[in-house]
Amino acid sequence: MSPFPVDASPLQILGHSGIFDAFYYLKSNPDLHTLGTAVLRHYHQHGWREGRKPNPFFDPHWYLSQNRDVIGDPLLHYILHGEREGRRPIAWFDPVWYARTYHVPERMLALAHYLKNRHNTPLRPIPEFDPDFYLRAYPDVAKAGLDALEHYMVQGFREARKPFDGFDPLYYRRKYLRHSPDSNPLLHYLENRNRPDIHPCSPETEISVFGEIKRRSKPGPLFEKARPLPRSAIRRARILAYYLPQFHTIPENDAWWGEGFTEWTNLPRGIPRFSDHYQPRIPRDLGHYTLNTPEILERQAAMAQAAGIEGFIFYFYWFNRKRLLDQPLEILLSNPQIDLPFCLMWANENWSRRWDGSDDDLLIAQDYRSEDDEALVDCFARYLRDARYIHFDGRPVLMVYRPGTIPDAPAAFVRWRTLFRTRHGLDPLFVMGQAFGDENPDLFGLDGAIEFPPHKVVSNCNLINDEITLFDNDFSGQVYDYGEVVDKALAQPRTPFPLIRTAAPSWDNDARRQGKGLVLHGSTPELYERWLSGLIEQAQSRTFFGDPVVCINAWNEWAEGAYLEPDQHFGSAYLNATARACTGAGKNRSRSGILLIGHDAFPAGAQRLLLETGRTLKHCFGAEVQFLLLDGGALLDEYRNVAPTEIVTGDSKTTTARLEYLRRQGFQSAILNSAASSALAPHLAEADIGFLFLIHELPALLRSRNLHAPMEKACTLARHVIAPAQSVAKRLGLETLNNLKILPQGLYTEAPFSLQERLTIRRGMGLGTADRIIIGAGYADLRKGFDLFLQLWRKMQGAVHCVWLGDIDPSLKNNLHVELNSALSSGTFHMPGRVDNVPAWLAAADVFALTSREDPYPSVVLEALAAGLPCAAFEETGGIPELLQQIDSETDHRNSIVPFADIPAMANAANKLASWSAERSSRERQKAARAAAQRFSFRHYAQKLLSLALPAIPKISVVIPSHNYAHYMSRRLSSIFAQTIPVFEIIVLDDASDDNSLDIARQTAKDWDREIICIENTIPSGSVFKQWHKAVRIARGDWIWIAEADDFCEPEFLERILDGIKNKPAVVMAFTDSRAVDEDGAPIFPSYRAYYAESAGLLMENDSHFTGESFLRGCLSERNLVLNVSSALFRKKHLLTAINGCQTDLKTLRVAGDWRIYLELLTQKNVEVIYLAQPLNVHRRHGDSVTHTLSRRNHIDEVAYMHRLLASRLALPETHISRQKHYCAMLEQQFGLVPHHASEKALPLS
Repeated sequence: MSPFPVDASPLQILGHSGIFDAFYYLKSNPDLHTLGTAVLRHYHQHGWREGRKPNPFFDPHWYLSQNRDVIGDPLLHYILHGEREGRRPIAWFDPVWYARTYHVPERMLALAHYLKNRHNTPLRPIPEFDPDFYLRAYPDVAKAGLDALEHYMVQGFREARKPFDGFDPLYYRRKYLRHSPDSNPLLHYLENRNRPDIHPCSPETEISVFGEIKRRSKPGPLFEKARPLPRSAIRRARILAYYLPQFHTIPENDAWWGEGFTEWTNLPRGIPRFSDHYQPRIPRDLGHYTLNTPEILERQAAMAQAAGIEGFIFYFYWFNRKRLLDQPLEILLSNPQIDLPFCLMWANENWSRRWDGSDDDLLIAQDYRSEDDEALVDCFARYLRDARYIHFDGRPVLMVYRPGTIPDAPAAFVRWRTLFRTRHGLDPLFVMGQAFGDENPDLFGLDGAIEFPPHKVVSNCNLINDEITLFDNDFSGQVYDYGEVVDKALAQPRTPFPLIRTAAPSWDNDARRQGKGLVLHGSTPELYERWLSGLIEQAQSRTFFGDPVVCINAWNEWAEGAYLEPDQHFGSAYLNATARACTGAGKNRSRSGILLIGHDAFPAGAQRLLLETGRTLKHCFGAEVQFLLLDGGALLDEYRNVAPTEIVTGDSKTTTARLEYLRRQGFQSAILNSAASSALAPHLAEADIGFLFLIHELPALLRSRNLHAPMEKACTLARHVIAPAQSVAKRLGLETLNNLKILPQGLYTEAPFSLQERLTIRRGMGLGTADRIIIGAGYADLRKGFDLFLQLWRKMQGAVHCVWLGDIDPSLKNNLHVELNSALSSGTFHMPGRVDNVPAWLAAADVFALTSREDPYPSVVLEALAAGLPCAAFEETGGIPELLQQIDSETDHRNSIVPFADIPAMANAANKLASWSAERSSRERQKAARAAAQRFSFRHYAQKLLSLALPAIPKISVVIPSHNYAHYMSRRLSSIFAQTIPVFEIIVLDDASDDNSLDIARQTAKDWDREIICIENTIPSGSVFKQWHKAVRIARGDWIWIAEADDFCEPEFLERILDGIKNKPAVVMAFTDSRAVDEDGAPIFPSYRAYYAESAGLLMENDSHFTGESFLRGCLSERNLVLNVSSALFRKKHLLTAINGCQTDLKTLRVAGDWRIYLELLTQKNVEVIYLAQPLNVHRRHGDSVTHTLSRRNHIDEVAYMHRLLASRLALPETHISRQKHYCAMLEQQFGLVPHHASEKALPLS
């Protein structure tokens, strides 16, 4: 139905349409300035024929060219028919999309709506142009206050600016507009985008040498910042890495290769020879270093040890008494403070110009003259005597790269061994490199061998040269699939001689061989970690002279593509993979990883919330997290500092495959943070990753960014939809969703009230105590209501100052410049901009004014409340009014909610609140601040998210009772921090230790960046069971693990127990078998299974599920087979009941108190026990423990007492009682005591 009367004239229709802009018409056509009110008639009769535009978004000639059926005034046709029929007024306005995206009032043209609102609201005329991106990408346009689209259409496209992220104007012009260089690429794209051969940027399938270089020269999707291992992390093997010293100049290299030659000289020669060929290799953190000072060696040593690498194998160059490249070793020897264990590998091959160790085109040769033997051995011995030199089985290890080139090698090594013994008293282990067909050390009289991939490992692998797409048609190198190399390497059989196995992070010597080398293609940090971890597992059962040892080729072979040092593309990802393999973190990766997904890393509220969520989940609970972002931003480095961070695309074909891989790696849950990232929801569902969907937007923002449809889709796929307040859910129409959860977000910044900071800020502003400050904060735009805040200032009277913290939107600043300048010049309106000390400004203020038109749950209001400020807000603008009402109903705090945009009401409320606030004492304000901070606990918020994301993992409290166990504390905590599932809390319960146990506990937690709670007794309790009781009372979890400070465990201990108790609600206790070690960690028993069998037969041979009573009868009636409480997890409620129920006995029992507690626990109604037969706990046995120092007679008395109590409580048959007597007799014999029966009166039955 037309909005115009049937008899309306064309001029009336044009004039009332809202799309004829008389001011624009005259401004664009200065020759018509005398027309006055006749301007509309001129357009209708002449203007459109002359190509004159009635507004910036209607081009009459273009409209007619696109719509050949239109005769007469094209604007009139558009008003009456065109828009309704979906015709565009100009190429860059889509009325159908616009009307579907934004709320256009009935009978109003979509174009009229856009023209009316485009300067006040962030609206997009077409989905393909993103004004927000444009202004962020080009701050000069934003600073000038220009309209983004107009700037692009007039000037921006000529300057090769991007209309949206993902559009490459240089590529597009080069590809499609080669013969029309002045054309607007966006307009061409809009006209042709449905053609299959048109792409806004170079597609992934379009490859070139230049594209590969560009891609590999910047951080890739697997880029990682360094995540150093804590020193206390438990290493599974001794890891060494080959080290190349050729990063300093020597005269010989200057003569052979040119002045200034080092290994870096070769590096730029490596270029991509085929598609996806990883070249060039560009160093990052250490740069193109020179090894001529101690500093680089110190940094390398620290970097290596933080990745779990014990030391380096330095290549050693000695040619007939001549040393080459010896400067780094000499620096190391001269600087004993450099903490770098090392050993030598004599690189005893000829040097040639071919870089292949051949005898062709020699530069310097090895002659192995017998008269040089003493000098050679003396030279080696100088290094072998260094305190940092690496030993195995007490002997220094000396490696020789190519024993096969040594004439009569067995005899030579006999001579050298003799010289080492007679001249230096050394007995080195001689180890050969497995290369060039020489693999068996026995043939040379050597002690062992070390692998040197790619030598040997590619011998059974297939070349993939036929599968690659070449750029270089002269390429003649050999290309192998890295994944196949890993598979074949791990499958190699055990050798009959000692062997150190070696993994290579990659291999590609194109920089040396230039198209004629060998490439292990397709290496990733994950594949490398699998190789290294697999070799470590083999080394644990195939030790090298008593130690599990593995090697890495190499630390810094840059020109051979074999290095661990950080590079531009992967960052520290390979170092981090080394650390995971070393500790088993990758091997033990659980199914409880959480993907944290955000739309970008722009420094704004939702992005910071996601960042802090990840930080808290790791720090407080030990959750494994990984970030996935749809775009980068200024916070990207901060994200990478917290956890691995990838940038993915929501519509990429590879995204689902990547998510499926991450799911296989254990990331089976995700948190989708904001509707702006909802494009990934279908991919998560397809990859079978359950996710929480956090919504931080409200309707206007969703409309402006066309997010309604993907948001609604994500809501249907999510496990739970999380809104910060019921009012937010209602405004989004989500209140009826079955999967909706209301979870107010926490406060991730600390904003405590400080009187000192209040006075300091006020003094800096020249204000006294009588002045009132009303404060607002955020990015000053229309959504935040900055213009309303300015109006609020205008209403204020007397000594009232208004302060706005944050940057201002350039276009709004331009529109308000007159009023804003007037306000700033008044002396009562202040804009300090974006500040670092927000808490100090909040302390200085008296009231916070939230003038936002739409704001779901702004964190700055939580900060204000946590600074003790009262707040005033407009109603129905988000979740804050609801929060303020709740606070007012529960406390004596005062806040105000006023009608939307009612400035007089806001001014009145703010004045009253400011007066009330200023009259409070500092103590009152601090009290309010503490209450608010507790209410907005971010730990609590993150824990709620964790529980929703991982519902199968209960709240587990870990309590560590300790008394003078400083020596063991670090390992105990490390084994807890390494658990593959998150825990709710970790409490160190110290029983008045007089060593530095707590200092070590705190330092270990700091090293791991983990939260612990330390509770210290000032007076010894005198009983371990008193400490257990205290532990259970203070623990806040549903389950409790009493992890004694001298024990430790495997990383999967808790996860395996939780698997065992899953869907078994009656289980109150679950424990595993243990292996035993002595005070120094030396093995005693690999398992207690044989001990169990003495009493329980085969009941504990395998994983078992018992009722409480059957476990007592079968496994605890004769002796206590739960030998170590550290091996058990208890349901807290039941354990507390049990301990409370036997307090009288626990006051006297010193050795059998745990047995007594288990009896009380398992005689509760309908309870069950789970036992796992794998020894996942490590029980440390001491010679002077309570058990051993207790009087032997008292020990037996306590056992006898437990026997009587068990017999009484369980009505044991005579056969059980007979076994009990036999066990007591066995103990008496073992202790050398005569039978004694009077002790039955010593401990009466409870």
